Amino acid sequence: MKKLLSLIGVSLLALVLAVPAFAAEKPIKVYINNSNLTFTAGTPYLKDNTVLVPFRVIFEKLGLQVLWDSKTGTVTGTGTGLNISLKVGSKRATVNGTVKQLTVAPVSTAGTTYIPLRFIAEATGGTAVWDSASRSVKITVPQSSSSDEKDITALIQLSNKYYNEEKAISFYSLVDSESDNMESVTDMNSLFELYDLKNTITSLKILSLAGDEATVYTVESSVRTGGYYIPDEQFEYLYTLVRKDGSWKISGMEVQESTVLLTREQGMKQAVLPQGDATVIKDNLSKYYQNMTTQNVNGTLALMTSYGEEYDAASAADLQDLFDSYDLSYSLTNANIYYYAADEAAVYTEVSIKDGESGESYTQSLIFILSKSESGAWTIDDTYHISFDSAQS
Repeated sequence: MKKLLSLIGVSLLALVLAVPAFAAEKPIKVYINNSNLTFTAGTPYLKDNTVLVPFRVIFEKLGLQVLWDSKTGTVTGTGTGLNISLKVGSKRATVNGTVKQLTVAPVSTAGTTYIPLRFIAEATGGTAVWDSASRSVKITVPQSSSSDEKDITALIQLSNKYYNEEKAISFYSLVDSESDNMESVTDMNSLFELYDLKNTITSLKILSLAGDEATVYTVESSVRTGGYYIPDEQFEYLYTLVRKDGSWKISGMEVQESTVLLTREQGMKQAVLPQGDATVIKDNLSKYYQNMTTQNVNGTLALMTSYGEEYDAASAADLQDLFDSYDLSYSLTNANIYYYAADEAAVYTEVSIKDGESGESYTQSLIFILSKSESGAWTIDDTYHISFDSAQS
């Protein structure tokens, strides 16, 4: 029995000795421009003071297309103006046809081909620094502006894709924030529950790109496909982006301009609805402008949908500030209900506004969105400005 145990012990020792020495040490980490690489096909290891890594991850991270010839054991990476070729077991490699000498030849083991990391880093114009304390290699390669432009464009397009797919968490995974963004995710999910919209990027221009910061200008259209009514709009956005850990993130997004995509002809096309609802809706809009002319804060608020005490108080303060600052009179000249559902309606309006102090007159076109409560009352939910023209009277 003792002899048997002894033989088992020897066999186990042989197995342990058969494992490469690097497996028992702390794993080697590889960073490219501060981005930590993940290797699934094999583990980087040291051989004769040279770090060897699985070739595919490195080549693809550096933006090179990979070609593997299993018959000759040759791996080739190609990019813009660059061709690198290495062969398993050979210390001779080529860079754009020029032969280069390697300190360690590429190795193939367990179905994975390993190549010398420093050689690849330097062949692509970068530098590689070995940190023995942390057992890590930090590679710095020059950032290609064309590569950055592609990455930035892809980021904006991906965010738009996630928005259209109503994936709030995925959308905010592209946003740089110190918080967890859960409140923003909740707000976006609430939006998705109410509205069905398709957003299309019709124009994208990178205004500036310097270091790890960029600004992007886009023109985007938002078209309603279902849910509660909201007019189609065109938006002009200004994105600010930052590069963190080698990846671009959206750090800010501001609306520069918005345009309602509704023509007067569309707005004047009458919807089919019960006469009773049509009468109440138009009467309420007439009363709204009467209260605006008489500067009646409470009367105006009574015709608007309440969204809670805090919101109503802010609306009252805004109205009072408007009335204190201006002496305006309103005359509703056109009001057409062009969209109607059981509990909501959209009204295209044209109103004439006169400034009592200057005598100047204005013509304003707006959309009013109204909703019907359980009690049957119609109130104003929101307004959208279409045009605003002035003419001296």
